[in-house]
Amino acid sequence: MPVAKLKCKCHGEYQQRENLITTPKGKFCSYNDAIEWSKNPTKKRKEKAFNSETKRLKESIKKRTGKGGHYDNLKIVLHKYIKHVLRKGEPCYTCDLPQKFGDSPQAFHVGHFIPQKHVDPRRFMLINLRIQCYKCNTQNSGMRAEYRLRLIEEVGIDKVEWLECDVNHKSLNEQYPEVSDIKDETSRYRALAK
Repeated sequence: MPVAKLKCKCHGEYQQRENLITTPKGKFCSYNDAIEWSKNPTKKRKEKAFNSETKRLKESIKKRTGKGGHYDNLKIVLHKYIKHVLRKGEPCYTCDLPQKFGDSPQAFHVGHFIPQKHVDPRRFMLINLRIQCYKCNTQNSGMRAEYRLRLIEEVGIDKVEWLECDVNHKSLNEQYPEVSDIKDETSRYRALAK
């Protein structure tokens, strides 16, 4: 159902759609209102400030979560640290397939016990991450049951149940309140991976 009334940009009054005049700068009650609005720099500045603030907020969200965003960069550096430093040369966590010298970089992945989602607070926790072969991680959806049994043997049932419970973990926005916190964490793992 179409909107019957629209707002005049100059006065802020709602008018019938057919009574408003459309200009490149918006909808007005009359041409005189459009001219009056264009002469008043305060309204333009407010509109420009509002638009730039909205754009800045959208960019900050995109920078955190979007493709090539800060969380994405942290994930790449963290996975590099786990594959090449922390768990280098370890066999697949779920099927014990050994890593060989000639393996391609895609042969082994960093697998997640709790499946990786963009906003999951456990996404960057080292206890949640282990080396898995391509077959276990991708084709067999991480072999979660086997992963859980091995994790219980390694860290104990209490830690595994703590990890599985959603309410035990702060959200990513609480863990990294500022973008600079994410950048600091990325720099830390980058230094450890060298």
